[in-house]
Amino acid sequence: MLGRVALVLAADAHVPTGPAEATFPDVPPGHWAYDSVEYAVAHNIVEGYGDGNYHPELTLTRGQMAVFIARAVVDPTGEEGLAGYEPPEPPTFADVAADYWSYAHIEYCAAEGIVAGYPDGTYRPTRSVTRDQMAVYIARAFALAA
Repeated sequence: MLGRVALVLAADAHVPTGPAEATFPDVPPGHWAYDSVEYAVAHNIVEGYGDGNYHPELTLTRGQMAVFIARAVVDPTGEEGLAGYEPPEPPTFADVAADYWSYAHIEYCAAEGIVAGYPDGTYRPTRSVTRDQMAVYIARAFALAA
């Protein structure tokens, strides 16, 4: 357990302190994830909702997760890094049409070997991402797996 705590503290040490003024009123300075959320905002990985909040309490869908991961691994980060990406036609997954809002992000993550679908050929973008799935996606995205 001590090794895991040391690893988490070492990783947190690489996240710079967030700005003095919060981007989102529902993630103020002092919130346990403030610095990380602000880091992700600064690198164009996450955005808030139309109401101006981040909604840190909401569950993430597989489609949203693909957006975050794709924006995090491209260079430069964010949508700018995906500007030249042309997703394949026909779609890789039977349930993610080319006009689906996160189609390009899902396809990018699939092409990079970060995400995979279910045995029936679907991706299920509206299903909640589980903690174990998220761990696998992060390990694949950042080459953390041996």
